[in-house]
Amino acid sequence: MSIRKVLVTGAGGLMGGYVIDKLLGHYDLYGIDILPDKKGLPHIQSTILNYEAVRRACEGMDAVIQIAAVPNIWSGTHEEIIHTNVTGTWNVLKAAEEAGVKRVIVTSSDSVIGYTVLSGSMIAPDYLPVDESHICRPTDPYALSKKLCEEMTKSFRDRGSFEAVIMRPVFVLYPDLETEVIARAADPEGYSGPSQGGRKPPGGGAMWHYIDPRDLAIAYRNALDLEKPGLGPYFLSGPNTLAPDYTLARIKNMSGKEPAIKAPMIYKNNPFAPLYDLSFAEINLNFRAQYDLRKKLSLYD
Repeated sequence: MSIRKVLVTGAGGLMGGYVIDKLLGHYDLYGIDILPDKKGLPHIQSTILNYEAVRRACEGMDAVIQIAAVPNIWSGTHEEIIHTNVTGTWNVLKAAEEAGVKRVIVTSSDSVIGYTVLSGSMIAPDYLPVDESHICRPTDPYALSKKLCEEMTKSFRDRGSFEAVIMRPVFVLYPDLETEVIARAADPEGYSGPSQGGRKPPGGGAMWHYIDPRDLAIAYRNALDLEKPGLGPYFLSGPNTLAPDYTLARIKNMSGKEPAIKAPMIYKNNPFAPLYDLSFAEINLNFRAQYDLRKKLSLYD
């Protein structure tokens, strides 16, 4: 499949910016976002809730990377999250189909399995590491919106509209939050510095998952470059967590039980390994995170 022209939704945001930087010079890039253009690209300034604007943006594109969304549970009301994420993604999928787009890459979230930062709503996984076949039990509006987006994406793919790739990134640890998050991780009880996270302290949820945005951009680049990247869904995470205790002990303390361990060597070799099986992305998406931010915890010893 020949891909040259690529539309990035959410092009004016943080994640969109990192993805665009990784693609510049390799693809002809176009953007759509309610925010103004920051990269000097052909750009339509509009929300993805405006179907006509999305349809116009998709014209002539070979691929679309769908990033635009309410990015987390704290960034809108529950109704706004569902409306923007679900209707907006529907608009992108429908417009891509009508425009004859060849491939659509859709941004979901690891929260679809029931992993949530919403107090009292987290559901422990049935087994570890959680793989692409694990049942999804979204328990908050953001997670539910992302699961609905996954199902819509599969529906369009299954009827032959286009190739689709579903990405499930964990918490993206941007540079402006890195110092605080790592300091909090090093001393969760004693941290007394400022909070840059808005309504809630930033972090990767109860397990302190993270992915460096530079790694995430590589994963999206691979989803475009590969001839047959497959549907996924692909869990995208750093090689470990920033949690103060081992992954298996932490999940047991949180849930009161220890899930079945399908691949014990993962946690024997790397006690701080994420909840997620990253081998599926490594094999099919040729992706392994390069940035190990846990090493920076030593700065606070």
